[in-house]
Amino acid sequence: MGGSVSTTPLPLQDKKDGRNQSIEELSSVLMPIYYVEEPITTEEKEKAIRSWKLVASGQAAEFYRLKKADPVNIPCSSPMEFFGNRFIQRFFEVHPIAAPMFSKTSMKQGTLFFRMIAFTIAALDNDAKFDSQFVTLAKSHNRMGIRAVEYGIFGECLFWVLKLTLGPEYDAMTHMGWVKIFSRVLKAMVPVAIEYEIENKESMKSRVTSRFQALTSTLDRQASSKANTLSATSDDGSFSTLRLMEEQRSSTTPRS
Repeated sequence: MGGSVSTTPLPLQDKKDGRNQSIEELSSVLMPIYYVEEPITTEEKEKAIRSWKLVASGQAAEFYRLKKADPVNIPCSSPMEFFGNRFIQRFFEVHPIAAPMFSKTSMKQGTLFFRMIAFTIAALDNDAKFDSQFVTLAKSHNRMGIRAVEYGIFGECLFWVLKLTLGPEYDAMTHMGWVKIFSRVLKAMVPVAIEYEIENKESMKSRVTSRFQALTSTLDRQASSKANTLSATSDDGSFSTLRLMEEQRSSTTPRS
């Protein structure tokens, strides 16, 4: 009958295509709000490349302005070092559950990140090489337990630190260039991550749980350390740092 629905099982190939379509749909849902499909223009690409060269070559004027204004809190000697340190700091601030996956120093992590950016810039005109490299990178990140949604957070931090390091040099067109570049990265990596998560639900759940437990343990240690620092106690626990400060202030106040 014309209104009936066929219950005949779909051929294997159709099922496979349906599954791939599902991954594509999930990818579109999990993409960050800044994600765009539009190709990068020549001017946007040139602006993005130029902005990275300013960081890599030590010519980011905004960094030196920031360092001069606050040398104590910015001990970094170069824009690259500043960029790497601030990126790791920002990433952990907005996404602290990622911290347990990083065991190296922030400078070494920054170095790996610099290499990735350098490759990204170099491969912009070679689609096959670009996609292949980031699919491979996504597969290696799968084994680390990195989830698809985390790549978007990574991009947000990238834009934030570029703006911080470059200041006025990071204008609207430069930003759009980086958005489109990283959107290409996401288009290559996110589907690979989603497919892995679908096929390895239990192991991914276990890895995320382990990361959460490691983060909780770290936060507990930090809280305990901070409490110990703020507490100067006697054997009976009756003296606090604030009380000691008050006593010291009283002893140094000139008597009338």
